[in-house]
Amino acid sequence: MDNSFFIIRVCEQKIIEVYFYSYKNSLQNNKHYPICFVCQLYDFSQMVNLLSLCNNIINCSSIHKFYLGKEIFKAQISIQLQQYYVQD
Repeated sequence: MDNSFFIIRVCEQKIIEVYFYSYKNSLQNNKHYPICFVCQLYDFSQMVNLLSLCNNIINCSSIHKFYLGKEIFKAQISIQLQQYYVQD
């Protein structure tokens, strides 16, 4: 089981922020600082490229990766429909 989790936020109805928290890294120094990724709504490929460069995310389970993709897609739809985004 992964000792990590994601928090996805929508800012100003045009920016998607992904925060990645890993307990593996935080146990060593007892701090819980996230790795942050930010992309504009229209540039989802940039977010995918950024996420693919992070070794911590590459090492996540497939379930975590599918969940992240689903939540980012929901965030995109909520922006396009001008609705509030709520993470599952």
